[in-house]
Amino acid sequence: MRTFLTLPATRFLVLFTTALTILTGCRQTDNPALIHRLQSLVDQEEYCRLDNQFQAVSPSLSPEKKRYFTAYLDNAFNRNAECVATIDSLLNDPALKQPDSIKANLVQLQGDSYFKLGEYAKAAHCEELIINKYGKAVDSTTLDDTKNSLLTRNALKNTPPQQTVIPGNTTIHWTRNSIGIIEIPLITAGQTVNAIFDTRANISSITKTYAEKLHLHLLDVSYREGAGVTGAEFQVGLGVADSLYIGNILVKNAVFQVMPDSIFYIAPIKFQLNIILGLPVIAQLQEVRFYKDGRLIIPQTPVLNDVHNLFLVGLDPVLTLISDNDTLGFHFDSGASSSVLYSTYFRKYRTAIARNAVKKTQSFGGAGGVRKKETYTLPSLHLSLGNKTVAVDSVSVLTEKIWPGEKLYGNIGQDFIKQFNELTIDFKYMYVTGN
Repeated sequence: MRTFLTLPATRFLVLFTTALTILTGCRQTDNPALIHRLQSLVDQEEYCRLDNQFQAVSPSLSPEKKRYFTAYLDNAFNRNAECVATIDSLLNDPALKQPDSIKANLVQLQGDSYFKLGEYAKAAHCEELIINKYGKAVDSTTLDDTKNSLLTRNALKNTPPQQTVIPGNTTIHWTRNSIGIIEIPLITAGQTVNAIFDTRANISSITKTYAEKLHLHLLDVSYREGAGVTGAEFQVGLGVADSLYIGNILVKNAVFQVMPDSIFYIAPIKFQLNIILGLPVIAQLQEVRFYKDGRLIIPQTPVLNDVHNLFLVGLDPVLTLISDNDTLGFHFDSGASSSVLYSTYFRKYRTAIARNAVKKTQSFGGAGGVRKKETYTLPSLHLSLGNKTVAVDSVSVLTEKIWPGEKLYGNIGQDFIKQFNELTIDFKYMYVTGN
């Protein structure tokens, strides 16, 4: 007979916290240590761990704290309508007793979900609320970024939401360009063009020349944008494609950053980028399956999976992988030819890196140019996705932060992705699997 003591730890905790709630009556008092632990996972953007712990302890949380952590989980796991509704219920609750800094974070989170839903005017309202009502409660960097984001939201506020129509299972063929990045064919304005498939691109991007060639509607806006590992910043605009096709899949009102051609030119390798298909379009495809033989299958109905290893921080997809028995979060970047480890990884494994890696100065190229950075090069990095472990050779480890709020351990690129015969990326149920 199964005894109480043989129950799994999470099940034991659920039973314990449920019993505690019953014994203490209907009124719940949140445990400060528990709330601190959950909040630290929010602060460190460890949403897979937060999800696991929240499911175990939620019976012991007050309704307010349940809604608070649920809002973050809904946003991270791409349940944007639910996130918006949960934050509305919190902020409209007269009993809410939270400082303005917490309310500002919730409004920012809600604005992000509105943007992902294509409700740009409501996203703009959230940005305005942070600036005008909570400006003193946020730091200067957040306030500056919010003002920059407001430019894009206001420019798009009369643009209908992006819509994607998937009439059936779709198969297209992908290729690799000369720098090893996956490209897929798009049809728009009666022309077929190849676009880089880039999960890390927060928004699809296009050169000014191609925006005009493909007859995008150019919007009257200029704002600041940054580029990946190079850390470069530059001014860009916006354009909207009324329709584009990926195989027989129709995407309406696709938003593109419009870049100066020179920003998209990588001089050391004489390579001109033209079109990048970014996360807002990719996520609406819901599920994509890459096969090593060059097929890309987009099923009409995504497949539910127990795996839960993918989440979003804003418009950045984060993949959790196992490395030497440690679970680490990485930016998941199909638009990068090689992987790179951040200073977070360097600080955690400094001793092993100093023993096994070679110190050097390397050049990193991308949109915005080339930057030289001091790095260590690891001979190999073993990463496990599900039951498959792959070795990524000659991985660069940065010693300094790319940006102040850096929390993840690195950026995973094509040198990892191409080692799978089949790779499924699912933005409905938020997982990546491969074999």
